[in-house]
Amino acid sequence: MAAGKYNEGKILLDPEKFAEMIVASHTVSDDLDAEVIVKRKLTIYLNAILIAERFNSLEKRDLTDEDCDSVMELVKKLSSKKFQDW
Repeated sequence: MAAGKYNEGKILLDPEKFAEMIVASHTVSDDLDAEVIVKRKLTIYLNAILIAERFNSLEKRDLTDEDCDSVMELVKKLSSKKFQDW
């Protein structure tokens, strides 16, 4: 399943395919309640779509040195966020 494409030096993600790939790769314990599993998978799916959309908007821009600072700040924020249980 291709979750993105590379064209003219830019990578663009298909947010829905990307989210499906992320959810499929995430394992959840069968010991959990079915509702907890669904909520966790939905949270991961929605977050993956939002992250893919943010990535695409950044990738479409021609970045200057000033932009690189804000991009690095966004990358730090994205990498520091963890999925919370509902």
